[in-house]
Amino acid sequence: MVDAINFDARSRLFVLRTDRSFYAMRVLAHGELVHVGFGAVAAATMALDNLDQYEEPNYVWENQGRRWEYPTFGDVTTHDVALTTVFPQTATALRDDEAAHLPVRDLRLRYVSHEISTDDEPGLAAQHGRSPVLPRPVLCITLRDIGYAFIARLYYRVTPELDIFERWVELENTTDMPVTLEALAFATVHLPTDRYELRRSAGAWGREFVGVTQELHQGVTPLRQRGLNTGHNANPCFLIHPKGQIGPENGTAYFGMMAFSGNWCLRFEVLPTDAVRIHGGYEDSHFAMTLNPSQTHRTPAFIFGVGEDGTNGASRRLHTWMHRYVLPQSAHGPLRPVLYNGWESVYFDMSMEKQLQLARTAAAMGVELFCVDDGWFSGRRSERAALGDWTVDRSIFPQGLTPLITEVRRLGMRFGLWVEPEMVNPDSDLYRTHPDWVLHFPGRPRTQMRHQLILDFGRRDVVEAIYAMLDTLLAENDITFFKWDMNRYVTEAGSAVEEEIWYRHVQGVYGIMDRLLKKYPRLDIQSCSGGGGRVDAGILNRCVQVWTSDNTDAMDRVYIQDGFSLFYPPGCMESWVTHERNHQTGRAVDLEVRFDVAMRGVLGIGTNIDALPAEELENYRRKIAFYKRIRHIIQGGELHRLAEAQNGGASVWQSVSADRRESVYSVVVVQAMQGHHLPFYRLRNLIPDAIYRLTDEWDHELGNFSGGQLMALGMPGDQRHGHFTCSVRSRTVLLAAV
Repeated sequence: MVDAINFDARSRLFVLRTDRSFYAMRVLAHGELVHVGFGAVAAATMALDNLDQYEEPNYVWENQGRRWEYPTFGDVTTHDVALTTVFPQTATALRDDEAAHLPVRDLRLRYVSHEISTDDEPGLAAQHGRSPVLPRPVLCITLRDIGYAFIARLYYRVTPELDIFERWVELENTTDMPVTLEALAFATVHLPTDRYELRRSAGAWGREFVGVTQELHQGVTPLRQRGLNTGHNANPCFLIHPKGQIGPENGTAYFGMMAFSGNWCLRFEVLPTDAVRIHGGYEDSHFAMTLNPSQTHRTPAFIFGVGEDGTNGASRRLHTWMHRYVLPQSAHGPLRPVLYNGWESVYFDMSMEKQLQLARTAAAMGVELFCVDDGWFSGRRSERAALGDWTVDRSIFPQGLTPLITEVRRLGMRFGLWVEPEMVNPDSDLYRTHPDWVLHFPGRPRTQMRHQLILDFGRRDVVEAIYAMLDTLLAENDITFFKWDMNRYVTEAGSAVEEEIWYRHVQGVYGIMDRLLKKYPRLDIQSCSGGGGRVDAGILNRCVQVWTSDNTDAMDRVYIQDGFSLFYPPGCMESWVTHERNHQTGRAVDLEVRFDVAMRGVLGIGTNIDALPAEELENYRRKIAFYKRIRHIIQGGELHRLAEAQNGGASVWQSVSADRRESVYSVVVVQAMQGHHLPFYRLRNLIPDAIYRLTDEWDHELGNFSGGQLMALGMPGDQRHGHFTCSVRSRTVLLAAV
């Protein structure tokens, strides 16, 4: 373990070190905290001597270009800042001619002290007690305004073995007046001066996480989400590299994300001096927060790091960090179960008999978790009614859910349920009783989407009422899985807490989840928001898996999975096999491809399995059994993306077990031309002198090759085994050292 946090009292220099990177800052003579450097370097070669000489000397325009560690509006007025405050009055008497210049929008933070601990957590960290308890060093630097008794504490948590840093800020108002925050970033991160390209996720509903690469130029490139969920159009994650200098396994990559599921913004700023910095925090165009005297606010975390092993190296760091420090531990073990969800089988045509029939068929196929989707609660016959009335519909289930759950448990499966707790239909008992409980502005229209409105989670009574309904469901039924959905964006964001709703809503969602997970240790939650609209490190601190997209078309899903896996681990990515002709796109895809795509993450089945012939049901059973043989590698192994669909028509993944003795090779060709032959993709991180036996789902032996041969020459193939030409084809192969 490296000495992760160092402070040199003589030069007043802080150096944070990981195994292969460093982050440095310095306190100047008058208390200014400035950034010194951040980059990839072996910790053993990182000396403190003369590091302060690397401080950026170009303080042009009255210090506007200075690399402030946490820039505030006051020290910086020309460029973007991390924090803007409004002081309504001064603490001392004013001359009459000064009153016209109020309020004061000027904050200048200076160093006071620092301390090192191992037990600090960012704001909105999970409180359910199921996160891994692995202490890491935390540095807290206390800053204070030059005049007002306003304090900012900058936190830095270091994960040395993964080259990852986490930052957050705590603000404390010790003045005698309320202070308004008009902009609040969790952190500002400076990069070495260079020409950079930004890789990010983009898309929309049904095509989330599609990768986009763009060059950063002078000015500000913002990524933002204005809403109460993380969003479909963008995701709060990024990868930045020097222009044209990156590969899957080589090149410097700066990467990061935010642990927040609401109104967020990432701003990538290139100054006229070509200095580059990243601000990440609350989206500020619709944001305001008031700190009353003696009140504090601690932000969620901004996560970032750097490595010299390309895009895959960045991905592997983030994947391991999430498995080790973020994802909640499940009482059912580390592997995610094979799930069946009957939504595309029944839609709103819900009946006890149909659910029992589906459960028996699913169990015979090898399914381990049976989830009943929308339509189980009172009055729910379409999307037009009953959201908010979370009681079991006795006309469908006369004895409640107990008989169905009992049969599901007898069949050897767990039972799960779909819920959408943040929403309400106007046609519901909840809305008729409490029409004031929704987000709205008095006297203004209440815009409906999907015939639903959003509950005001800024109100404590609303949050408590929804918690009580879910608590009752769990207390009365053996439910061990919630598919937690949120199917619309916010429009009229009028709340009892005004502009703080953007934060308070997320706080309410997290709070309900934390309380349920703590009270019901066997409960797991899947995050869903119209598909992949709520995926981030904050929700993953509560949810063991996420629904990546409502689009279950296997060919579209390949692009979505390529983009998702750049930042998030396959072990939390739920993916379904659905009907041969997809109900969204109308495209027909054969069963082999549908399974090969879905088996890349957490396998789910969404087909109307009762309509399948016996031969096809046997194919499902065989493929599920094969997935169970390889899922420990897929869900917990090290991922290497050997090729991406958007860069050549094939997506090629290789997962490697921790001991390197097992590997899973998955290739899906989404497009190819006659006469075009895909390469023999060279594998990664095998044992060079070990002999690997290659087998398929039938346990047919496809060959025996040394690890060195597979890494040097690539994965062999022919027309029988997958050297594809123009047809859409796929295969999944297990490699095991003999």
